[in-house]
Amino acid sequence: MKFRPYALSIAGFDPSAGAGLLADIKTFEQHKVYGFGVCSALTCQNDSEFFSVEWVGIDKILDQIRPLTKRFTITSCKIGIISSLEMLEEVAHFLKKHNRDIRLVWDPVLRASAGPRFHGPFDAGVLQRVLEMTDLLTPNFPEMRQLENLLPQKLLFYSNVLLKGGHNPEKPGIDLLIGKERCMEIPAGASRIFQKHGSGCVLSAAITARLALGHSLPESCTLAKAYIESFLNSNNSLLGYHSSPTEKKVKL
Repeated sequence: MKFRPYALSIAGFDPSAGAGLLADIKTFEQHKVYGFGVCSALTCQNDSEFFSVEWVGIDKILDQIRPLTKRFTITSCKIGIISSLEMLEEVAHFLKKHNRDIRLVWDPVLRASAGPRFHGPFDAGVLQRVLEMTDLLTPNFPEMRQLENLLPQKLLFYSNVLLKGGHNPEKPGIDLLIGKERCMEIPAGASRIFQKHGSGCVLSAAITARLALGHSLPESCTLAKAYIESFLNSNNSLLGYHSSPTEKKVKL
């Protein structure tokens, strides 16, 4: 039997399993990556309504991670909602100490799609240090504008950015992979989609899985785009169905 690489999701527990930790683990499994899960928040929600969140403290988060890093080499990690940037910085430092080559993907969920904002004001210095440890940031347009307003330079100066195209005012559906050396468009492969609860979580988890499998960042983002479109079009409800990705060569 072929060995599966280890990937980690640090995310909130969504009882509907459409977003957060459960959605990430489903995505990892479909990519034949062994997924570990660390809970950063307990939420009360369904696919269309958000009621409350109870945050998990930094000590409990690290207590969950520590036994995993003691026994396994985790090659990639996706981080979703977490109580504060200061906690995110501490978690990133801990993971980098475990494996300096670990690939970190941060999905900066600043508010629930059907609920409140998750964070108060960000400290610009902490944000900068977090970004410098992050291999990829996956914001939508409003999130990117909000984060860039805090920084002296654009996000791409600190980290690679996959700017999701769902809110792209000029080219709807086209994602942009932006780095210091290149900007690459990832076009939509479907002319029509059905919106889904947790689509951002699934996309970032699919990228994380691809990185664990050894794909380059452009390949990972392109293949994850195909996966999320299959997920979005799996049915016409707000809860998507996961299926094994179709393997294809990526032209870069």
